[in-house]
Amino acid sequence: MLSLVEPSALVEEFLPLNRRRTRGDPPLTIAELERWMELRWLLEHALAGKSPIDDQGRPMRRTLRVPTHLKVRFTRGSTIEVSSTQEISEGGLFLITRRPLATGTPLHLEIEAGDLGAPIEVEGTVTWVRRTDDGDGLAGMGIRFDHPDEEDQAAIGTLVERALSEAL
Repeated sequence: MLSLVEPSALVEEFLPLNRRRTRGDPPLTIAELERWMELRWLLEHALAGKSPIDDQGRPMRRTLRVPTHLKVRFTRGSTIEVSSTQEISEGGLFLITRRPLATGTPLHLEIEAGDLGAPIEVEGTVTWVRRTDDGDGLAGMGIRFDHPDEEDQAAIGTLVERALSEAL
């Protein structure tokens, strides 16, 4: 089915549904939510080249993960480091680093937003780490965004949309 549909057409249909899903104005109907889930699966498959479904047939994540390269400054205590992202979603991002922090570590993130203006500042938590480059990807850490306010969530959504449009 994926080969019959142009990815740009999938993005065009996905984006307005995704905006309504995240902002709830107006809420998605059950049929629209099912279509959003199908589109998300098709897009993730197109982006990653593999199924985003786990061994039990469930989606592996709640939001679409999109490849991107954004500069991110992260602070833990008084230590400031700069890295770049490999992927971003509405719920978090993957930071490339050869020195990933321990799972559960809280961080303050400043994500460069380009022409959107000032960096997006949000709190996050390390949820998983990959310590060495391997067949699954680069060394780094998965970060979950912790309770971004509405303005930051909208800005993150815009970054995801932009990355999606550029990726396909």
